[in-house]
Amino acid sequence: MRFLTSVALLASLFLAACSGGELVGIHVALNKDGSGIVTTRSLVEPTAPGPTEARTTGVTWLTRASLLAVQGKFEQLNDLKFGDGGVRFSARLGDDQPHLRVFVKRGTGAEWVKSLVPEVAARRAMAKVYDPTGRTQEVGDTLRIEIVVPGEVVTSDVNPGGRGVEPAHERKRAYLLIPVKTLLEAEATEEMVWDISWR
Repeated sequence: MRFLTSVALLASLFLAACSGGELVGIHVALNKDGSGIVTTRSLVEPTAPGPTEARTTGVTWLTRASLLAVQGKFEQLNDLKFGDGGVRFSARLGDDQPHLRVFVKRGTGAEWVKSLVPEVAARRAMAKVYDPTGRTQEVGDTLRIEIVVPGEVVTSDVNPGGRGVEPAHERKRAYLLIPVKTLLEAEATEEMVWDISWR
């Protein structure tokens, strides 16, 4: 798709502003007419050598970790779905109190989660590349879904909650932090419903 751009960065260089747990996720910038821009960030294990490897001698490289960022535009948020509907949106715009509901699939079959992060063993191995000091035990352990709306966010609430689940908002941004472990729990079969309103 011509609207997509993708960038893979070595893990030791990317997103200094984010914590190791919030590197991956979905960002939506919503316009008043329901159109907007979506960006996803996925943690991946690249198989091909990167530019640094190709131009360096005297070292045997052991592990790779990359963040793949992809961006595109959509015409209507209600048509946007991730992972066969694993994350979908229902927006009511144009009212005095515009509202957005985000449905988030949980459980072992939540393929949208697996498209953003690899298995836990791989995330722990990548943590050593991301943070050579060893202080970060696991990278990409929390997903961040963030919505920027055309107004001031009033509410950001999720139901049902869960261990480590944190809905919050600040000015025009609403965001939901969800631990990967919580999302993939076998007993978590009920969809999470995240409600956002603004003025």
